[in-house]
Amino acid sequence: MKGRQTLRSLWAIMYYLGFTPMIRNPLFVAFVFSQPFTLLFILLVVSNGAALPYGLAGALTMVVTELGLFVGTDLASYKIQNRLQDMVVASPVSPLVYMFGVALSELAFGAPALVILFGLIAEQGATAAALGSAFGVVMLLWVTTTSIGFFFSAYAPNTQNAFVINGFITTFLSVLPPVYYSVDALPVYLRPLAEAIPTTEAASLFQGAMGLGHTIAPVWGFAVLVAATLVMLLLVSFRMKWRES
Repeated sequence: MKGRQTLRSLWAIMYYLGFTPMIRNPLFVAFVFSQPFTLLFILLVVSNGAALPYGLAGALTMVVTELGLFVGTDLASYKIQNRLQDMVVASPVSPLVYMFGVALSELAFGAPALVILFGLIAEQGATAAALGSAFGVVMLLWVTTTSIGFFFSAYAPNTQNAFVINGFITTFLSVLPPVYYSVDALPVYLRPLAEAIPTTEAASLFQGAMGLGHTIAPVWGFAVLVAATLVMLLLVSFRMKWRES
């Protein structure tokens, strides 16, 4: 009975916050494409196509990161402006169910971009096993960044601050680290710091899926992603400010 109620709650949140706005305003879908594909295009032109695999790995990492962090901006808006979270807190819906309902609605906006990127990665020679591994990486990174966005949304005093904070986090996670380029391009003393960032591990695994080689050991990459996912889920479950005092 509780499982059915959870599924109904997830579907209701996905429908009203995801599918309905996407149908009413398709520009949301185009917005997901804008920044990652712009950087991919610039990298493609500058390198005369030689850096396309790195660009695809970076674009996929950035799309997933943005989709996760967008959740934080939306949740801040629903909480502060629409007072939706007040109703959710008073209902049997848990913080994780609420978070994943909104996150799945965001994933609906990003689905076209993800499908195109996976198609381009397959065209680069990625095997079915490599694509399956890449999909697993996408899921881990999505949960991690969604949890980050949700956690910080609870402390945003207003929607403008939430947007700015998530913008900085997006830049820190998907532009500055070696996401659109190899970690080998960094000075040796910066590599340990870069390798501690989940998006670096994800991009390295995507690069390996396209035959560029693994600059970071795959086992270490997955270990960092799994650890980041567990830590953020625990923070959301036990340390997040869910109810107003």
